Amino acid sequence: MASKPIIRWKTFVWAHHQFDEKVKRYALTKRGREGDFALSEPIRENLADRASSSLKAMNCRARSEFCRAARNVMKAAVKPTPERPAFFLTLSPIDFVTTAADAETYDWSVLQKWAEKVLKGFCYFGIVDAAPYANTPRGREKVVSWHIHAIVWGASREEMEALKDSVNERYGSLLPNREAAHFRVRSSWKGLRQSLIYMLKAPLKTYRVYPVKGPDGRPTGRYRQRKGWHRSGEAAAVCRFMHGAEIDKLCVAGLGGREVWERTTARSTLTIGQQDAERLRALVRYVS
Repeated sequence: MASKPIIRWKTFVWAHHQFDEKVKRYALTKRGREGDFALSEPIRENLADRASSSLKAMNCRARSEFCRAARNVMKAAVKPTPERPAFFLTLSPIDFVTTAADAETYDWSVLQKWAEKVLKGFCYFGIVDAAPYANTPRGREKVVSWHIHAIVWGASREEMEALKDSVNERYGSLLPNREAAHFRVRSSWKGLRQSLIYMLKAPLKTYRVYPVKGPDGRPTGRYRQRKGWHRSGEAAAVCRFMHGAEIDKLCVAGLGGREVWERTTARSTLTIGQQDAERLRALVRYVS
């Protein structure tokens, strides 16, 4: 079932809790405990609330606190206006699409290094994301499209257009009628906040590809895609191929974006530590 983009804070929190509950229910099933599709003990440990301080990528609490911190840090650092907007950039070349099986050993630092070269000289803060596809234009093969979302500021629209055109001239995308690079203009904090929330969510949805047919019912060579909430097995697969990833280590940044990255990481881990300390104090008071 198709679903709306996650751009609101309440939806962000709800969606991550739903994902967390779905995966933990799956872990209790026979399939979740045994065989090729089981969730290992280290993966289960990363999902636990106590593991949030290490900012594991699929940890519900860690995602929420990292995004909350980023909203506060970014609001102080970036003030977009119609005259000097910020930009929400997506880079998704087909070169970084892997099979679902290969995704479990994928080295996303390759994508990060590529993005850093492409964005050299720009002020940006972004993150590696993963889009699982249940099928592709070639058939039912399951793949993962590794890509970058980034917020860029201090650049002109002309510079962003030139960047987009340069990437699209050199790289193709998974869908032949889609661009490997595209961006949206964000001329207010509201729009920028929505993009930031979308950018920092975990991979919570699966994509499915459909051919576009003409009036005669024949395929046109174009494709559209829909994304919907993961099924239980799909959610477990995401946990397996994101295992070991830490949110702050998935980030990319340049120029002023480095300070946003560092302050967001420090603020989120500090908040989690303070929450844990308060919980411990409350427990001590309760048992005393």
